[in-house]
Formats: sequence, structure tokens, C-alpha cells
Amino acid sequence: MARRLRHPSLPLALLAALSLCSLATRVAWLGQPCRTPCHSVADHLLIFDEDYYVNAARAITGLSPPAGATYAGAPRGDDPNAEHPQLAKVIVAGSIELLGDGPLAWRLPSIVLGSLAMIGLFVLARAAGCDRWLALTAAALMAADNLLLVHGRIATLDIYALAAMIWGVALYLRGRPLAAGAAIGIGACAKLVAPYGLLVLVLFEGLRLLAGGRRARRPPLRRVVTRLGACAASAAGVFLGLLAILDRLAPPYDATAHKPLAAGPFHHIAHMLSYAAHQTSPHGPRGIASYPWEWIADYKPIVYLNIDPARPSAGLRGVHPAVHFLGIVSPPIMLLALPALALAASRVVRVRGRSERAGEASMLGLAWFLGTFLPFLALSLLWSRTSYLYYMVIVMPGIYLVVADLVLRARGRAARRWVAVWALAVVVASVLIYPFTPL
Repeated sequence: MARRLRHPSLPLALLAALSLCSLATRVAWLGQPCRTPCHSVADHLLIFDEDYYVNAARAITGLSPPAGATYAGAPRGDDPNAEHPQLAKVIVAGSIELLGDGPLAWRLPSIVLGSLAMIGLFVLARAAGCDRWLALTAAALMAADNLLLVHGRIATLDIYALAAMIWGVALYLRGRPLAAGAAIGIGACAKLVAPYGLLVLVLFEGLRLLAGGRRARRPPLRRVVTRLGACAASAAGVFLGLLAILDRLAPPYDATAHKPLAAGPFHHIAHMLSYAAHQTSPHGPRGIASYPWEWIADYKPIVYLNIDPARPSAGLRGVHPAVHFLGIVSPPIMLLALPALALAASRVVRVRGRSERAGEASMLGLAWFLGTFLPFLALSLLWSRTSYLYYMVIVMPGIYLVVADLVLRARGRAARRWVAVWALAVVVASVLIYPFTPL
């Protein structure tokens, strides 16, 4: 039995099985919920921010959103959701052109990118030097996490940015900084958080220099700066070039001012930054908003959509089946997040100046968490930027890595029993929080 577990192909086989299971959970009941008898496209309900992005994609294709829906009066062919780049909406628009206006077209790109993100996390961990079992455990945590499951099946922007970030950082660690920058630049054309991946790389290189042990093991500083500079330049070039193309394919339209934006990607970037700057909560979060530091405690989950056919809410009468789409991170995973991050930080600090090195998972997980979480924290503290728990979509890979590292370090029979109990809790939580679990 022990010999079979050590077989190098076993983690890859388990990754394939995990990928298929994850895909099945995200594809299941893809067209639900729907109004009975569910004959038309309008009978299918949009989930959470799909209301913005699907209707924007419809406008891009030349279709009219249903009367009274978001962007119903926007010009056909334009992107009325100009506060975000167009890439994800153009992809959904192309899917609608290919498959027709329906749930499969709206959500298929997110399903594909959700799978790519999970496989990419395995590749990323391996590129950082982690062993296959740790990489597999991190990918399994992503597959079991409700937040990533939901965003890997609904038509929102975050999974587009996340997949690009994961593969971009993986390419960089594989020694391809130009390709890495291109991936991050493409992700930025879906959502402007993707460049946080560059900050992840800067922090990872810094931690690697800090924890590199003997000077002979440290990468030359000039080479590091050159790699990072090439990656950043590639990201900026691809972002600007692709955004210019997208502005021609789907011209940005300011739905608030009811006018098209001035031509050129720089005008579009200025509009997006201006819009973001005005999304503030100077008197504290209200409604579904929350402070970034509250996310670590999984505070204030967001109800994306709740359907109880026995007691329907206003406007949801005749909708089936019962669903409960929640924006919440798996509680058992978050239970170990802070201890795992503390362990990762202590390992990096402890080996400073010594001959040994900090664990690859510790450095990469810590760099990812800090590089993606600190910008949200700074924006909230310095400018009262409004923030939501689902922003954790791009932060979670760092937590998956350090938590996987923590649980795989369990030694002794008692510790392994506790890990087994915790792993069971992760599975149970994924079932209980699953949007179609009838509880």
C-alpha cells in the first residue's frame, strides 16, 4: 500500500479524477433555477452580478435584454458595463452567438476557466517546487471551496482574472516572464485586479532572496529585476493592446451618463479608475459590503440567490428548484487560514541567514496572500473603498497552499486523526453549502 502511494503517477491520476468531479458539481443543474414551465430564455434566472454581465454581453451581440432588465436601453453593439474591461463579456457574447442566448452560453466560459484555474493551481505549486501531494491537496481545497465552486459556474468576472493570474505566475516560475506577463495582461482585460499577480511575483522574489540561505543559492538581484521588469512590461503592453482591440469590438458606453466614452484605451482606463474611486463607504460597510479583515473570519457571507418554492419571495413565485447560492468561503478551510499563514511567515523568518531554505509552499502561499489581500486592505484603510467577501476569489490560492502545507506536516497518530476529522469537515461543508442541497 505504501509503495502504491509513493507511485509518481498517482497524484496525477487523482488530479484527473478530482477535475472530473469538480466539473460535474459545477455543470449540474446549470440551467436552474427557472420559472415553471420554463419555456423561454427570460424564464431562466440570472444569479447575482450575472444581471450586469450577461445583459452587457447581450447588448454586445445586438440582442435586447428583457424589458426592465439592466442595460435594457443601451445601444446595441456597445458594452454598457464600461466600468470593467470587455474581455469576459465579449467571450460570453461569443458564446451566445455560438450556443444561443441561454444558461449554457452564459456560464460555459466560467466552467472552463474554473477547471483551468484548479489544474493551474496544481501546475503553479509544482512550478514553485512543491511536491505532487501538496499540489494535489491545494487543488482539492479549491475544488471543495464553495466560493470557487459558485464563481466557477456563474457568469461573473472574477474567475477569468483568477485563471489568468494563476497561469501567469506559473509561467513566470517556469522561466517564461514574457508569457507570464501576457497572461496577466489578458486577465486584466477581464477585471483590473489581475495585475495583483505582478505584486505576488515581486513579493515571492523578495521572500526567495530573504530565505535563500547561503548567498550561493540566491538568484542574482540583477537577474530578478530583469525578469520582473520584462514580465511587467509584457503585461502592460498586452493589456493596452488588447484593450484597444476590445474598445473597437465592443465600444464602452457609460450607462450612467447615457453616452459613449471618448475613443482610446487611456480614456477607458481613466473611466474605470474613476468609477472605482467613487465606490466608497466612508461611514463603514453597508448591506453586503464588509471590511477586508473581516473576510479572514468569513464574516458577512452574501446571499447571491435564494429560492424557496414553498415560501417564494416577491417576484420569485413559480421558480424551481430550491436553491441557496452563497458567497462564502468554506468555514473549515478558513479555520486553518490564520495558523497556516502564521506558520508560513515563521518559516520564512526563521531560516533567514541560515543555510536551509523556507518551504516553497510557505513562500509562494504567503506571497500570494499578501500580494492579493494587502491591496484591498490598503484601499479600504486609506480611501474607504467599498469591498465584498467575494473579492477573496483571487486571494484564496495563497490560503489553499499554506493550509495544504500545514495539514501535510501533521506528525503522529493523534495529529493525523485531527487532520482526518478536518478533511471530513471540508467535504461535509462543501455538500451542505452546495447551492442545490435541499436543506
